[in-house]
Amino acid sequence: MKHIAALSIKLAAVTFILLIVLSGFYNYPFLPTIGLSVVIVALSYVLGDIGILRFSNNIVATAADLGLTAIVIWLIGPLFYGIGVSFAVAIFAAIMIGVIEYIYHIYIANHVLEKNADPSPQS
Repeated sequence: MKHIAALSIKLAAVTFILLIVLSGFYNYPFLPTIGLSVVIVALSYVLGDIGILRFSNNIVATAADLGLTAIVIWLIGPLFYGIGVSFAVAIFAAIMIGVIEYIYHIYIANHVLEKNADPSPQS
């Protein structure tokens, strides 16, 4: 259940940012932007939030999510939109998402990921 809540929060945040940046600032269509958001959230949740964050720290996971988001927008975005997405636009959108990701990773670390218990017995 905690993964569903975490995914819902992430989907809402990423979709909101991409709608503002891609659809609002750069006039990319609304519905494909939502589809692109779903792809970004699915990939970055598994790779960055559950994978990298579990074994690293917030800065590394945020950088990985930023890179993944930029690449997905730049390379997969044209499949959704039917037109190219410039790398500069992809980087700008990824940076905006990266700011939210940093805060989101704190939530994930505290509420979703399993805490490593100290194996030594307490006296």
